[in-house]
Amino acid sequence: MKKSYYAIIPANVRYDKQLIDGAKLLYGEITALCNQEGYCWATNSYFSELYEVSTKTISTWVNQLRSKGYITTEMIYKEGTNEIVKRYIRIVPGGMEEKVNTPMEEKVKGNSTLLNTTVNNTSNKDIVGQPDIPYKEIVNYLNNATGKKYRHTTQKTKDLIKARFNEKNTLEDFKTVIDNKVNDNKRGTFKDLYLRPETLFGTKFEGYLNQESPNEPTGYDPNRDAF
Repeated sequence: MKKSYYAIIPANVRYDKQLIDGAKLLYGEITALCNQEGYCWATNSYFSELYEVSTKTISTWVNQLRSKGYITTEMIYKEGTNEIVKRYIRIVPGGMEEKVNTPMEEKVKGNSTLLNTTVNNTSNKDIVGQPDIPYKEIVNYLNNATGKKYRHTTQKTKDLIKARFNEKNTLEDFKTVIDNKVNDNKRGTFKDLYLRPETLFGTKFEGYLNQESPNEPTGYDPNRDAF
């Protein structure tokens, strides 16, 4: 894999005291790879060899960056299975533009074009400086999981999704909530009627996100070494 010549670690990432130093370094490497293709395709094994740490450590760094809203991850599964065949990591553009009070009064701007890693051009940036909110991808994921035909342009749905993003939830969190409740529906513990945006993305979102499920999760397993 060809390595890029430069990486970007904005002030809000560098001075985030809740971030592990290794996660900050990994963020810079991700920006370098995103600069080549618009997304980062590297596996945890690649990063493990690069930094000479375990793949479990890399998983921890990736999950921390994702939980803090600095990156999103997208998994491509082998058809009809839960086997991951590819992973895409994308930088959240708002993280590159946020003003952060630092000793040097640093303010990172102008990088949204360089690191334009949104899923598609239909994502909507509601306020300059805030991350693009992938309304379409979230609603499409819901429709694919439930067989329904909700529209991502409905204002009420957009307002609910935006409210959850304002609470620092990520794209992967929405997918987890959808997966959790679809699994509950299959077990007969959640009515099909409630597999809708106003229920899933409402005030019970955090509870749905953190619920314990007897089913094996359908999303990304951070302990998998292959990715």
